[in-house]
Amino acid sequence: MNTWIKRSAWLLGVLALAGSLVACGGRDLSNQVAALDLGPGLPAAQPPQGLAFSVLKTSESNGAPEAFIVAGGSWLQYRHPVHTAVLVKHPQATFLFDTGLGRQVAQQFGANTWLDRQFFAYGPVNPVADQFEKAGWAIDSVKMIVPSHMHWDHISALPDFPDTQVWASATERDHARQGHAPGFLQSQFAGVKQWQDLNFKPLAYLGFAASLDLFGDGSVVLVPLAGHTAGQIGMFLNLPSGQRYFFTGDVTWTIEGLQWAADRSWLLRQLVHVDHDEPGNQRAIGHIHQIMQRFPELIVVPAHDENVFKRLPHFPQFKG
Repeated sequence: MNTWIKRSAWLLGVLALAGSLVACGGRDLSNQVAALDLGPGLPAAQPPQGLAFSVLKTSESNGAPEAFIVAGGSWLQYRHPVHTAVLVKHPQATFLFDTGLGRQVAQQFGANTWLDRQFFAYGPVNPVADQFEKAGWAIDSVKMIVPSHMHWDHISALPDFPDTQVWASATERDHARQGHAPGFLQSQFAGVKQWQDLNFKPLAYLGFAASLDLFGDGSVVLVPLAGHTAGQIGMFLNLPSGQRYFFTGDVTWTIEGLQWAADRSWLLRQLVHVDHDEPGNQRAIGHIHQIMQRFPELIVVPAHDENVFKRLPHFPQFKG
C-alpha cells in the first residue's frame, strides 16, 4: 500500500507540474513581433456584387480539454475542433479555401500509426462533394482549390476534385512531398493533375511584406503565414457589405490563442511535433494579435475553432 501511495503521489506531482506548464507555456507571445506599421486603416477594396462565401463543416475531432490545445485555456472546458472548407463565390471564379475531410479520408488516414490514429481521431464525415451533391452543386463549379497548407485535414478532399486547379507555393509543395504521416499524407495530393504556383508579390498588406490580390480588386488577398508549415498562407476576404474576414489556417486552433497571443499548450507541443518552425509560428501569432487589437471590427477565423464556426454562414447559405 505504501508503495502504491508513493507512486500515486509521484504521478500526481508530475501531472500537477505538467498542468502548470500547460497553463503557462506559450502564453503572451505579443512581444514576439515588434510593433508593426499597419497603416492608417484597413486596405482599400472594391469587392464586386455577387461576391459571397459559405463554410462547410466536414467533421470534427473527438476533442480535448481546452487547456491542452491553447495555453491558458480551461481544464473544465472541453473543445471539439472542426474540420472545415470555405467556399468563395467571386464573379471571376468560385473556389475553396481548404477542403476539410474528403470521401477517401478513411483510406488516407490508414497510413498513420495506431497511436496517431487515436490522437487525431475524428467523428462522422460529411465531405464537401457529398454536400454539393445534396444541394445540386456540380463538382466542376469549383475552379480552384487554395489550401491554407497541405496538412492531411486541410486537403483530404483533393481527390474528390480531380480536375480542379490546386494553388500552392513551391515551398509548401516541397515541404509536403518531403513530409510524412501524420501531418502529410502523400495519397491526398499525389494525383493532383493541375498545380498552380502561388507566388506572392512584394506588396505590403497589414504588416505582411508580401501579398497576392487574387482577383485584382482587393476582395480576396492572400498573405504568407509560414511557421506551422513552410508555406502556410492566410486569406483576407472583403465583402460587398463591408464586413471583413481573416482566415488564419492553423496558426492557432482557437480564437483565444490569437486574442491572448497564446500558443498551443507546452505539453501538446512536446507530445506532437505540431509546427515546422515554432518560433516562426509564434511570430505569426504575435502579428495577428496586433492586427486584431488595431482592427477589432475584423472577423478572424482560425480553421478549427468550433465556436467561431457557429457564427459563420453554413452551406448552402451564403453571406455577401
